[in-house]
Amino acid sequence: MTGSWGSRVIAVAVVAISAVAVAATPASAVTPVGAWKGNNYSASDIVGAHAQGNAYISGSRVYVTGYIRDTATDGHGACLKIKTWYNDSVFTRDEFVSDTDGNNSSYTYFSFNYPVSTTEYIDIQECLTESGSIWDEAPGWQAIVSP
Repeated sequence: MTGSWGSRVIAVAVVAISAVAVAATPASAVTPVGAWKGNNYSASDIVGAHAQGNAYISGSRVYVTGYIRDTATDGHGACLKIKTWYNDSVFTRDEFVSDTDGNNSSYTYFSFNYPVSTTEYIDIQECLTESGSIWDEAPGWQAIVSP
């Protein structure tokens, strides 16, 4: 037999510690899409709203930044819904941003951030408002952050 009993114990201990470290590493890493637009004729698009922004990771946070713009003089404001799912909770975090000036005359800017270790998905959906409530919404969602 080569090697001493003590060196084999140390080798086993190193392997065990390495296995624990790998198991403690978060299982899912997210990938932001980078620059995104909600008005790209996808399911998340609705006429009268234009949303655009960026999704990125900085340090231990996922950032979603951008703006929503009301593009029609139809009496309805434009809005953007942002929905975040977490890998450690059954509850979502929902954001709502709106712009009501109409006819491309202004932008409403936003910036949100989320923990990268527990964020699983972030989706966006354009919508229209009336008297501060959602009046209509795009038929679907667009993923801007996913595993």
